[in-house]
Amino acid sequence: MRAERLPAEALAAALLAAFSAALVVALGPPAIDAPAHLYRTELVREGVHLWDNLWYAGQYPLASYSFLYYLPAAVVGNVPLVVAAVVASAALFASLLLHEWGTVGRWPARAYGLLAGGPLLTGTYSYALGLACLLGTLRALQVGRPRVAVVLAALTLGFSPLAFVFLCLALAAIACSRRRLGPRSVALALVAICGLELLALTLFPADATYPFHIWPLLGVLTTSALGVAIALRARNGGALLAFFLLWGVVCLAAFFLPTPLGSNLTRLRFFVFPLGLLTVLLTGFRPRLLTSAGLALGLVYTLVPYLSVLPNRSAGVASEEAFWRPAVEFVQRRSSADYRVEVVPTYDHWEAYRLPRAGIALARGWYRQLDVGRNGILYEPILDGNRYRDWLRRNGVRFVLLPETRLDALGAAGEDRLLQSGQSGLIRVARSASWTIWELPHATPILTGPATARLTAFEHERIAGRVHAAGDYLLRVRWTPYWRVSGAAGCVAETPGGLTLLRASRAGAFALRSDLRGSRC
Repeated sequence: MRAERLPAEALAAALLAAFSAALVVALGPPAIDAPAHLYRTELVREGVHLWDNLWYAGQYPLASYSFLYYLPAAVVGNVPLVVAAVVASAALFASLLLHEWGTVGRWPARAYGLLAGGPLLTGTYSYALGLACLLGTLRALQVGRPRVAVVLAALTLGFSPLAFVFLCLALAAIACSRRRLGPRSVALALVAICGLELLALTLFPADATYPFHIWPLLGVLTTSALGVAIALRARNGGALLAFFLLWGVVCLAAFFLPTPLGSNLTRLRFFVFPLGLLTVLLTGFRPRLLTSAGLALGLVYTLVPYLSVLPNRSAGVASEEAFWRPAVEFVQRRSSADYRVEVVPTYDHWEAYRLPRAGIALARGWYRQLDVGRNGILYEPILDGNRYRDWLRRNGVRFVLLPETRLDALGAAGEDRLLQSGQSGLIRVARSASWTIWELPHATPILTGPATARLTAFEHERIAGRVHAAGDYLLRVRWTPYWRVSGAAGCVAETPGGLTLLRASRAGAFALRSDLRGSRC
């Protein structure tokens, strides 16, 4: 395609993406991951970057998910930022295809533009920015701008580690098709960027894992196999062949090797129809039966994640502050800083935003990888009452809240069933049209030890309390080395179970505050 046509086609794809995004924002339901993004965005606005006590007994809010995304999101807002990202992605994708395959790439680029608003529906906000940087990296390499490519590759990782994995897969596909990636310095820079990620994982570890079930795997393998079969017949289709093949291989490996990525690797399905259409066009629609089947499957496979969220929403009821107000007021009236609250997770996970924003510490939150890694028993189909009460005590939970709304499909069924059965061993203390609240008898507080101990403050990055004697106290907060200790607490250390041991040198008040210059015993 002539160079002067590229800006026009890129603009057309961008306009289609803008239309798609506007449609989702105006008419679509709130994104399913919106509560988590809103919560982290508010943390950044309040200056909370390193540690957060109010989710999952303590976690790294940025390092565990996205180092960079929430910094611009705190300035411009989530939705405007993601809209800009999907529009840029469409323009970059069009430029890549048209530069490489000429006019054949026109309709695949436009198809991508129409689909580009998907992240606003599914709530994959940080991934959307990572995707834009991924495509920008490939475009920079395509036009001979290696330094720009390296910067964009680093931004890809900073916004979304998943997008960076996809970038590496795309570069491997290009390399396998014997295309020049750029100077050797680019490859060395990518290795250095990977090294930075390994360093970050070492400094800010998270016991996170994500499941990869058999049906998503079969979907990927079927789609990638069809893509390979069609790409074998496509002229100039070497990179597409390698892409479909490597995607299937990587997903197969991830199925057998538990990782924080898991079935998130299937998110490349967003590209399946546009790239499938490109591959079919390069074959001239031959053989017709194979290409038609591939296109039909590719379209369905691409659209299913977006269409499936529409009928399964809770009609927005659980997203409203009024829905949560009675539960928040009950906890504020009856509980204290000594205990966390467990909320049986809703489908939309607004509990992860509404209660912590009111200063209430949750036993859970909304980050599937951490939830599966730390609270695996809650994903078992049959939850035993004894094990459930043990889990509540380990997490310092006193009250359990069950909302009358659609619940999470994966992490709530066993807990809901046990509570409704009356065999949980908990006492029902309140009930309304929207809520049922249980109390764990003789609940174990977050801080226990050889003498009386109380917490007077339990905030995002700060814990304060008082102990009545010197000694070792168990603080049921996940271990992090980044605590600055003051007062009666002489130092902190890690327990064998990954929690925090507070060593009090004397009776009196103490305080812990998260700080990269943390002190240990």
